[in-house]
Amino acid sequence: MATLSVRSIEAIKPRERAFKVSIDRGLQLRVAPDGRRTLLVRYTVKGSRDERQYSLPHDYGEGPGQIKLADAKAEAARIRALARNGIDWPEQEAARLRAALKEKLAVETPTLTFAEALREYAERKRRSKDGLALKARTRADYLGMITPGRIGRDGQRFADGELVPLAALRLSDITAQTIRQTYERCARKSPRRATYAMQVLRAVLRWHGAVIAGNPLSKDTAGRQRIVLANAGGDPSPIPAERLGAWWNAAGQAPSRVAADYYRFQLLTGCRGVEIHGHKKLGYAPLKVGDVDLAGARVVLKDTKNRSDHRLLLSTQALQIVREHCRGKEPEEALFPVVDARKTLRAINRAAQTHVQGHGLRATFASVAEGLVSAAVLKRMMNHAVTADVTLGHYVAKSDAQLRAGWQAVADWIEQEAQRCGTHSMAPLGGIALVTTSRMQPRADANAGDYLDGWARRIAEARLDVEPT
Repeated sequence: MATLSVRSIEAIKPRERAFKVSIDRGLQLRVAPDGRRTLLVRYTVKGSRDERQYSLPHDYGEGPGQIKLADAKAEAARIRALARNGIDWPEQEAARLRAALKEKLAVETPTLTFAEALREYAERKRRSKDGLALKARTRADYLGMITPGRIGRDGQRFADGELVPLAALRLSDITAQTIRQTYERCARKSPRRATYAMQVLRAVLRWHGAVIAGNPLSKDTAGRQRIVLANAGGDPSPIPAERLGAWWNAAGQAPSRVAADYYRFQLLTGCRGVEIHGHKKLGYAPLKVGDVDLAGARVVLKDTKNRSDHRLLLSTQALQIVREHCRGKEPEEALFPVVDARKTLRAINRAAQTHVQGHGLRATFASVAEGLVSAAVLKRMMNHAVTADVTLGHYVAKSDAQLRAGWQAVADWIEQEAQRCGTHSMAPLGGIALVTTSRMQPRADANAGDYLDGWARRIAEARLDVEPT
């Protein structure tokens, strides 16, 4: 086959997705979106039909620590020649390095238990992209996995953390069997929590350089012996489309004005509850009056989940709520001084015949906004990271006007649903349940089937385009 020259390789440009190019017999170049160039050797060991792949330890290039084209071709030829003689050199080299690392670990950390290793990881780990420490909530989640279940006041024992069986073991004593047993025990209770626990376990072992023979969490382990971790998936529980108006009207009549407005503000903005009320135990400050800019109709949420500040560009409805709760307060006072608003939420749900919980309001916001704004606008409104998205992170810019229009579109839609819902009795939430007439008395220009058809059809009828023409 024809081989590529250095000039031809240099002319290859990165694309939005990684791709491979054959540059010699059995030698490929993988080009990542960030421009990194990795050399891959493909070979088949004598007596086997499976083609294998080995990534050369040095990136392609002419600089220090890189490998030149001629040297890469020579190394590929050497590996393939050994393979034709029945010798799998990459596998032998990997086994040698694993054995050396395991021996080094046993000498350097003979008494380090997994619990001690996880605590050190939680305290000292820094994010690669910005050098920041883990959030307090994340550290608490990790440490909770090695915490034995406590005994309640009524004598009831709570469940142990998912990784408690490994907590007292030294890193050098953890085996593939103990990892698999821990995973299977967790998976019987909650597959989602089991996956999370294995991700934490894998991260801690990697961070400490612990090498475990046949580790079922390692990509080097044969597929049939590997624990396949499912991709993380959410479980959104938004307010049902046909009950949104009833919920909003019920919140407007709740006896606790502060608690109800806290939940209404969360629904209008899509932010997380902890970003509003804070978390005293974890040291998260609540949203304060000083974080509000009434003149600019915006709120700044400090150090959010993705470790960045997030600006909420308030709709007129959200601004009205904020203005009311800023009145007469000092900048250091909490905007919504709630301690436990769950009783109010239960009353609202009871009156509206819904079952939404705090994070479900964020899911409701996203469900409504998805049909009203573009994906790029929604992602920024939700404050989701765009670092892994080349298009959104490097090419698509959204102005404040576009983002504010997105929040306003959601607020107007919710208000419109409340008006469609019909009239409610003025009885307090603690007494007679609120009565809705939306199902029995649809609008003149719509039938009952149209009303109950879900988000998609009604949003399509009144779609609000917040993108510039």
